[in-house]
Amino acid sequence: MPETEPKRSELRRLLERPDARPRVSRAVANLLAASIAAIAVLGALVIWHLVRRGRLIREGLNPPRPVRWMAFEPRPVDRGVGAPGHEEKNEP
Repeated sequence: MPETEPKRSELRRLLERPDARPRVSRAVANLLAASIAAIAVLGALVIWHLVRRGRLIREGLNPPRPVRWMAFEPRPVDRGVGAPGHEEKNEP
């Protein structure tokens, strides 16, 4: 039984015609350009939405209140044995 060749697709048959190749190339390039433009527009809309949403949230918040830090005295540094920065002095 002879093996049958796989059926050629419509695109393969179309590309075998010499006058069709530039048209198909142009159509693919236009489709790619439209896809890139759609992705760019969606990205711009997402950024616009996030900025707008942030402004609306910020406007709804109360103004910041002043914060006063408690005054405190610095603690003396412990330089005991085993503490970081401790240096033993060996005197003869």
